[in-house]
Amino acid sequence: MENGWAVLEYAQEGITFSIPSVLMPEGAGEGDVIDFYVSVKDGETHSRRARLKKLLEDNMDD
Repeated sequence: MENGWAVLEYAQEGITFSIPSVLMPEGAGEGDVIDFYVSVKDGETHSRRARLKKLLEDNMDD
């Protein structure tokens, strides 16, 4: 982990990417194999889209 970032390797594809080190599990270090899960939050996505749509509509009326 360097300068607040962890460099991860997706070994199956040989791809590397960085994430903020605060998202790493406590005690994780260089060479450790980690597992993580990414998902879409449907409810929050819907709420944000509705809020942004209203904001755009309100600004178009000006």
